[in-house]
Amino acid sequence: METRINYVLVGLFVILLGAAGIGLSLWLAFGDFAQEYRLYRVYMTESVSGLYVDAPVRYRGVEVGKVRELNLDPANPQRVELLLAVRPDVPTDTVATLSVQGLTGIASIELSGGSPEAPPLAATPGEPYPVIPTGPSLFSRLDDTVSELIGNLNVVSRDLHALLNPDNRERIGNILAHVEAVTGTLADNRQQIEKGLAEGAQLLAEARQATAAVPDLLARVEAAAAGLEAMAADFRQTSGELRRQVAQGGQAVSAVTGSLAPELSLLIGELRRLAGDLRRLAGQIEEEPARLLYGNTPEPPGPGE
Repeated sequence: METRINYVLVGLFVILLGAAGIGLSLWLAFGDFAQEYRLYRVYMTESVSGLYVDAPVRYRGVEVGKVRELNLDPANPQRVELLLAVRPDVPTDTVATLSVQGLTGIASIELSGGSPEAPPLAATPGEPYPVIPTGPSLFSRLDDTVSELIGNLNVVSRDLHALLNPDNRERIGNILAHVEAVTGTLADNRQQIEKGLAEGAQLLAEARQATAAVPDLLARVEAAAAGLEAMAADFRQTSGELRRQVAQGGQAVSAVTGSLAPELSLLIGELRRLAGDLRRLAGQIEEEPARLLYGNTPEPPGPGE
């Protein structure tokens, strides 16, 4: 009797353990039976290597569904047809991309974009489920970028090969030889170059000094011009006074004429000398502008000096 009881207990334990294993397997395979899902179709034109049935579907890194089916599109074998089961609280205006986790090669579907205010995605005519658009995966973008980079490198390599033909290589060699000759000449004449630079610096310093003296010279010329204008005004005033005196007649004219004649003679002489000096100065500056920088050129020594 005790043996039969033990057999019954063992049988019940085995049955319960088997049922638990079956339930766990169904839960792992199909997830939570109480969770509601919506089905969407996805078409991919790139390789889905590493993707499998029941692979996770993630939205911003959170698992929100699974891949239910994975087949080639019967209408176009160049693309893969996926059936996704996604939670209803996930936005439908998203883009599906293939995401590969690290170096393991295990792939999943990543949903990106979308907004809660977007209307539910509807099935188009001829499609049993709404279709989520796809975007290129990271590896696809890297493959395109690397392919473009390799193409550009090939173009650059061909251009360099065409540029460095024998004639151009000879010209480049001549250019390098000329550059070497020029640098050697510069090295040999380094002292002369340094001397020329020093003289240039000295010339610039003297030019600055001459430039500083120019305002003073201009001020003197302006003062002389102002003096001439004042003298001319005085002369005009004196001439007017003389004309009035002549018009009035009398002995006052003779007296004024006698007293002003010497002064007028001196004034006219001074004006003539000043005008001559200004003409000579202008002529010397026009013939030899360097006088503004270096002054008068010294007279050469005479014989025996």
